[in-house]
Amino acid sequence: MRNWLLPGSMKNLEIYAVIGVFVLGLLVATASQAGETANARVFSGRVAGGAYLVAAPKNIPENKALPILFYYHGYGQSARNIINDKNLRDLASRKGVLLVVPDGLDQSWSNVGAPSEKRDEIAFTQEILRDVRSSWRVDDKRIWASGFSQGGSMAWDVACYMGEEFTAFFPVAGSFWRPHPPSCQTAVNLRHIHGLADTVVPMKGRQIGSRWYQGDVREGIGIWQEANGCNDEVVEQMAEDLDCRIWSGCKSGKTLELCLHQGGHSFKTEWLAQGIEWAEKQTVQ
Repeated sequence: MRNWLLPGSMKNLEIYAVIGVFVLGLLVATASQAGETANARVFSGRVAGGAYLVAAPKNIPENKALPILFYYHGYGQSARNIINDKNLRDLASRKGVLLVVPDGLDQSWSNVGAPSEKRDEIAFTQEILRDVRSSWRVDDKRIWASGFSQGGSMAWDVACYMGEEFTAFFPVAGSFWRPHPPSCQTAVNLRHIHGLADTVVPMKGRQIGSRWYQGDVREGIGIWQEANGCNDEVVEQMAEDLDCRIWSGCKSGKTLELCLHQGGHSFKTEWLAQGIEWAEKQTVQ
């Protein structure tokens, strides 16, 4: 059954939520019709484990296969907060992308190694993807995932444990939790953005509470180097405020990028736009 959603107020994409010493941040969902705005139609869906939302471009040709962007919101956010952000809806509409925003339980995620263990997030993501496929014609060569902060960590988990079902990942400011996985299931196209001055999710990670630890971003990239069959040869490229290290000669044929900036724990909509443009260039191997 489909129900219209009422648009709410937009929240700033730079979110700083605190739980003890635990602060994490931002964005994504899937499909049963639930609302409409000036630039997109908004739909709601529910699967085993929880709910999700979708923003779909208007005036989609009936038989057109659409790319999907899963976006995982950060700690303290919800799918509704994200779907109400006009900048994100405009971006998805311009790019012709289904913006799929899963809803975290209690505004958080059960990342592998993180404090919450309320839900199997990989199974939840698989259920959403199946549900989206049942409602939309999906372009299998363009299924992507992103997220910010704790949502970025979700994108890393999805890449590691069900990466074969996506074609590119471009998270921001969140990576594995400890213990790092010894290896990941498949090679993936991954472009990660992180701030060198980030104190919420530092590059080296930090202790959260008495027994949880954020992971080390560079160690995590090392796991992806191994999974992708990348050697130590990199190309350095400046892209506006980002200093990127690019591994493009990997045996898997996939591309791995680590893009750093001088700022802290932040997110820019333009980084998401760049991620979509980057993902469009990646080919399914």
